[in-house]
Amino acid sequence: MEGFNQKTSLDVSNSVGAADSLLSLNSSSSGSQSKGSSVQDANLENALNQALAPDERQPVAASDDHDHAPTVGPFVLHADLNNVADSRGLDAKQLFRETSFRDDLGAKGDVLNPRGGNNTVIGSGDSDIIRGTGRGFNTITTGTGKDTIILGKETTNRIFDFDTANDRFALSGINAKNIVIAQGKNPGKGGLDQPLDSLNNALVIDKRDGHILASLTFAKAATLNEKNFVTVAPEANLSLQNLKDIGFKTQQGDGKLTGTQGHDRLIGGAGDDFLYVGNDGFKTNTAKAASGENEFPFKNNSPGSTELNTELKDGVLRVNGSYKNFDAAPLFSQGETVIDPKATILNGSDPVSLINGFLKVPQDVEGNKLSGTHLHFSPSEDDRGNFADATVVRYFTNTPTDAKSGTITGEFELTPTEQAAFLAGNLYANIHTNVDLDGDGKAGFPTGENRINFNKNVIQFV
Repeated sequence: MEGFNQKTSLDVSNSVGAADSLLSLNSSSSGSQSKGSSVQDANLENALNQALAPDERQPVAASDDHDHAPTVGPFVLHADLNNVADSRGLDAKQLFRETSFRDDLGAKGDVLNPRGGNNTVIGSGDSDIIRGTGRGFNTITTGTGKDTIILGKETTNRIFDFDTANDRFALSGINAKNIVIAQGKNPGKGGLDQPLDSLNNALVIDKRDGHILASLTFAKAATLNEKNFVTVAPEANLSLQNLKDIGFKTQQGDGKLTGTQGHDRLIGGAGDDFLYVGNDGFKTNTAKAASGENEFPFKNNSPGSTELNTELKDGVLRVNGSYKNFDAAPLFSQGETVIDPKATILNGSDPVSLINGFLKVPQDVEGNKLSGTHLHFSPSEDDRGNFADATVVRYFTNTPTDAKSGTITGEFELTPTEQAAFLAGNLYANIHTNVDLDGDGKAGFPTGENRINFNKNVIQFV
């Protein structure tokens, strides 16, 4: 893949534990050669595992019986190949054989290995190596750079910001001929709990058992090709030993592991872990929005605009800003329980059902009271296209200062997954309006007058 060094040999004289028995299996990891029998595949998987540093080695399954957890929380980890779209395989002969992950690290890139469990991983602003092979479920925000995500059998990786122009997958102990790339078809929503096989997601599937190895949110399968995949040779794993010699700081354990501004090697435990870039690993710009013909998903003729500033620190998201020139007051800011008859319903929904749907959720998961400004999950106005999901993540506080203007504030304790979504640029605020306060005959847009995207243009990794 352009931007990565595709090596065919490596001097491993500085790698501890290198063994001739490992290197003799290299040919079976090359996409251009025969993979052999399932016994060879199992031997390769074991060789790759043994080439890891001792603190990263994983238990290797004794057989190919696939009884790994079919669900994790709300997520089904398998896909029926008859229920996906645009599926295709890889031309294994075109895949490079990776022999040195060390060569693919950026100047401050990290090595992140969550191992088993239900984990969240947030990478850095440089090129990282993220190992998704621990037979668990990982939610990943790669950050920026040319990142490598290592895929292994029976491990599912949900990736919030995979960049098909720069990022890639490395197949570890998986025959490239068993890989299927497809687009999901599931129309289900649900915010951060949207199905892995959502129609918004590209999928990487192991066709032997239907296991979803990777779900790329808000990505198109058509943009993935052989340049986004390499196969892993044992030398590649050996190259990541002795990283201390080039300035890597290692942290290992359960729970939250926080990185630094330099090279980090973060290794999770057997439970549910959070590998985090650190509060100083990113910054945010002011998020701005203006209503009008470009408003997504509902165009309108409002002159309204909004600016919001955000800060994420130690898991707490603080939002402060203002709106101005709105046609009406934010929904529920006047204590109303019905829609103003002069309001405009942009998507043709029934006004009674619309208001009753909101009223059924009088507070969010943190207890913030119902308001007309909501935090949702989906990106827009960056290079990924436009998406929307009406599922409420949090409620903001609206404070009108006059008939057309006011302030918006919020302070939320985000889960690791929600932090990953925010830093991936996958959250947005939507301001619904309703009551005509100034008597000009314009009563706003209960389906949404302004959308403010906390997208990739707002979130900046450093």
